[in-house]
Amino acid sequence: MSSLKETQMNMISEGTRIEGEITFDQVSRIHGVLVGRVHSKSGSTLILSETGVVEGNIDADVLMINGYVRGDIKTKTRVFVSRTGRVIGNIETPSLVLEFGAYFEGACKMDGASVKKN
Repeated sequence: MSSLKETQMNMISEGTRIEGEITFDQVSRIHGVLVGRVHSKSGSTLILSETGVVEGNIDADVLMINGYVRGDIKTKTRVFVSRTGRVIGNIETPSLVLEFGAYFEGACKMDGASVKKN
C-alpha cells in the first residue's frame, strides 16, 4: 500500500453515514458507512478501513477491503480482502486476493480476457 500516491484523496470519516449513489476518483478511504451504489472511476483505488461498511454494490478499478461489504463487487483490476475483511456478495474481477482469515460468502467470476498482457 505504500506505493499508492495520495495527493488527492477522498475520505469518509468514522461516524459518518451516507446514503445514495456515490462516485469516487483517485484514492478514496471509507471509515464510515455507505448505503447505496458505490462507483470508482478508472485508475482509482477504493480502500475500506476496518471500521468501514458498504451496504450496496461496488463498481471499482482497485478495491481493498479491511471492513465489511454486503453487496456485489465488480472491479476492472483487482480485489484484495484482508484478514479483517468481510464480504457477503458476488465478486467479478480479473484478480482476487483473500488473506488468511478473510471472510467471503458468495460466488466469484474471474474473466482472464480483461487482464492486460504485456
